[in-house]
Amino acid sequence: MFGRILVPLDGSETAERVLPFVITEAKLHGATVSLLRVIAPLRQSLMASLSAIERAYGEIDNLAKDYLDTISSRFESEGIEVEMLVKKGAPALEIIQVAKDIGCDLIVIGSHGETGAPQWRFGGVANKVVKAKTSIPVMLIPTRE
Repeated sequence: MFGRILVPLDGSETAERVLPFVITEAKLHGATVSLLRVIAPLRQSLMASLSAIERAYGEIDNLAKDYLDTISSRFESEGIEVEMLVKKGAPALEIIQVAKDIGCDLIVIGSHGETGAPQWRFGGVANKVVKAKTSIPVMLIPTRE
């Protein structure tokens, strides 16, 4: 039923709690897993030069790729085809756009990410993705302790 599963991750252990479920679903359906890390826009300061901002994005991009490479090894060891994507922009918007662009059948996202936000039922990015006007199913996995 699912040929391609998109898994947005923010680098937190909380968000990674979806991974065992994704591994199970990918094996069950023979799906390819697309791991996505979205780099939110940096706040530009009047004191920061354009080249300093570009260097910062480059370093963040490299860290994001290294992070996804580490996560992808968990899927590869299970015999699951995996791809890694790093995008810059507003996380929820990028998640929805990437899902459309690469033809995902399912988005699996944790209810909470890096902030945990225990006072809310689910986090801001997850909330926006769930409420987005898209025909792609979104599975929200509880990740708050």
